[in-house]
Amino acid sequence: MIRKTVAGAFLAATLAAQTPASVADHVRIGVAAREAGNLQEAQRELQLAVAGAPNLAEAHLYLGLVQHELQDFGAAVESLQRALELKPALPGAHELLGYDLLEVGRAEDAIPHLQLALQEQPANEQVEAWLGRAYLSAARPRDAVPHLESAMSAAPRNPRLLYLLAKAYTQLAARTQAQLLAAGPDSPYARLAVAEDHEANGRAAQALVEYRKVLAADPGLLAAWRAVGDLERDSGGSQAAAAAYERALALDSGSVDLRLRLGRSLLSLGLAEQALEHLQRAAAADPPPRGALEALGKAYMDLDRTAAAIDTLLRALAGAEDAEDAEELMRVHYWLAQGYRKVARAAEARTHLQRFAALRAEFTARDE
Repeated sequence: MIRKTVAGAFLAATLAAQTPASVADHVRIGVAAREAGNLQEAQRELQLAVAGAPNLAEAHLYLGLVQHELQDFGAAVESLQRALELKPALPGAHELLGYDLLEVGRAEDAIPHLQLALQEQPANEQVEAWLGRAYLSAARPRDAVPHLESAMSAAPRNPRLLYLLAKAYTQLAARTQAQLLAAGPDSPYARLAVAEDHEANGRAAQALVEYRKVLAADPGLLAAWRAVGDLERDSGGSQAAAAAYERALALDSGSVDLRLRLGRSLLSLGLAEQALEHLQRAAAADPPPRGALEALGKAYMDLDRTAAAIDTLLRALAGAEDAEDAEELMRVHYWLAQGYRKVARAAEARTHLQRFAALRAEFTARDE
């Protein structure tokens, strides 16, 4: 689109201008060479045209376009800057110049031109992407984010845009965290940031220590209680996990996710009766969170409520198959096999046991 805009402006201006015949010849030859893909010849002819008509802004613009296509971005910048000196509102010039300045490492200089280009073409996702990239190169991630997100609206799976947006968020997070640590190094929130950093980087023991310090300073921080519960659960500390989830649930009694976490921890401690209410409430959500029906079915099994267990596990089976969750499917088939065995339905028990064995073999092979 930008190339058509520039070409149209150039040809219209050349026809309208009182240019010498020799300049017009160089223009015709240069334009024909570019259209034929002979960019080096086009550049030579256009340089001669510019020499013959140095005040024709469109000639400098068209030469800049050819140099841009040759990826001689430094030369393109000079031509485009001269074009804008002669005619500041030249269509297409700001977009090209902004991009070429970006390519020669002058991101700060590129930004105002790309902003003007975006005013000319408000819905241009390509300019949005370039402007986001320019802000990112200029170490302004907060300004980069909205432009990169806008560009992604037209290309949500574009790997480069996803990379740039992730980089912008990473830089913004690091900068904001540094500001947090500088503003209140001993505050619970600063400690919370440190704890989360330990957890994100696989330092579970250090993270747990820092989360405990956070809660000692401010026991009302829900996120810290949930994190302690998760870390204790993952390390096998079901009792400590359950206690942490109970504290978190006291702060957010409507959380379905916390009820599921607490219910599972109680279930792993053999406290199915205590787990039941939490798992029932989690499974009653619409839709229930992943694993809620499976955990509830297991609780019913532990309480010898086999009919309720089978009914719940069959519902869990449908959900797990839709999600293609191999681990959850495997567990559901196993518990269904146990349930059907308890009610002497051998054929159904055998079917689910065979399916469990097949899934386990697939899962093991994939891990290996």
